[in-house]
This record gives sequence, structure tokens and C-alpha cells, in this order.
Amino acid sequence: MLVIGICDSETAVRSLLTGFAERYRLETGTNVQLLCYSSGEKLLKNYMLELDLIFLEIPFRKMNGLAVAERIRQQDAGVRLVFLTTVLTYVLEAYEAGVDNYLLKPLSYARFCREVSLALEKRNSADARCFLEENKTGIYKIYLHQILYIETDGKHTLIHTREEDITSYRQMKNHEALFAGTSLVRCHAAYLVNLRYFRKLEGMTLTLDDGTQIPVSRARRSFVLEQIKRYGFSFLINQESKYNQKEADKP
Repeated sequence: MLVIGICDSETAVRSLLTGFAERYRLETGTNVQLLCYSSGEKLLKNYMLELDLIFLEIPFRKMNGLAVAERIRQQDAGVRLVFLTTVLTYVLEAYEAGVDNYLLKPLSYARFCREVSLALEKRNSADARCFLEENKTGIYKIYLHQILYIETDGKHTLIHTREEDITSYRQMKNHEALFAGTSLVRCHAAYLVNLRYFRKLEGMTLTLDDGTQIPVSRARRSFVLEQIKRYGFSFLINQESKYNQKEADKP
């Protein structure tokens, strides 16, 4: 599913883009979820990290659209940002704020489709990402989507895939830097977990869809929760509420 945010003060523009999204869904079969906002303040207040693409009016009448873009980029490096404008006055400033592209009004369906395609490509590119891992037994080509989790193993690290376990001479911090911005998330000093295979989070334990249980450190738990929500995964609301209540009851 592709999640698109439409943030524009004009009802007509929001309606037009909504129509474009429905047409795109019918023509391509792509499941599209739309989130519409009439102001930058409302977008930031209700921001969802699973957004893949945002059409953002610049400037807004109240909060400047450039400031909105900067705020979004501070918390979400993965979303594709496209600003909507009638003039090119703010183009350079928009790119500096982290905007990916701009569309001039009146908007066209063809340009809308191009931005949707680029957003899909950006989202899917992480799955196609691969790297080479060399150890004393040989050289391995490993794709991101093959990795279940990575753990510290003595002086080395161990990459667990569905097919095999591969010894790596990289330190955990090097793996974390290599996979920054992907579905591989540091959940513990000794673990990186691929949220693609997330099943549930209970207390301080994250369970993958094959039953593997990974520890989550207290210091990283909030960050892990944010990333789970970003990648659109569901988790046990009741268990989360119980955990939060226990934490609140602690002296």
C-alpha cells in the first residue's frame, strides 16, 4: 500500500489530487491510502511515519511551508516531499529544506503519476539494496530483504538470513551506519533487527514472524516503536498499554 499525504489550504486542490489518486488506483491496481490536511500545523500535529509521499503547499498562510518541510525532514528522512506552488520564488529554499521536487499549479495527472512512481521506487529500492560480505570462508552477496537480524558474536557479528548464518568482521556500529534509513533497526547494543519480519513487541522482547525472539533495550524501546509505526506494521495494542501502565506505576 502507498500512503500519500495531501497538504494544501485549497479545498479544490485537495479534491483534485484525491481524484488523481483514485484514478491511479483504478488504472494500476495499487492500493492507495490518502491523508488530507488543510494546514501545515495539522500535518505536523497528526504526522504518520508510514507516509511515502507528501504533496505540500508552499507557502501556507500561517506557518511557512518551508518550515513545515524542515520539521518533517527532521523526523522522517524517507518520505518523498513534493511542494505545490504557483510561482518559482521558493524553489531554491525548498530544496535546501529537503524537498525532493515541485509541481506548478494547475496540476496535471501525468506529473502526479510521475511523483507516485518515484515514491514507489524510493520505497522499494531498500528491498533491492545489497552488499558484499567477506570472511575466511568466502564472499557473500547479501540482500537487505534476506536478513532477519544481526547480532554480536564475540569479536565479530553474525548475520542471520533465512538460508544461513554468515560471520561478519564488521562491528555492530558499522552495520548500523550501513543500513541507516532502512528497515534494519538497532534495538539493542548487540542486535539489529529487520522490521520487515516483525510480528509483535511484548515488554522488552521483539518477536519475528519465524518465532525468533530479540531483546530490546529500555533505552532503545521508544525508538523501535517509532520505527515499527513508520514501516506500517501492527503491534499488540493491549500489550503496549499494559507495559506503559507498569512503567507509569514504577516509583
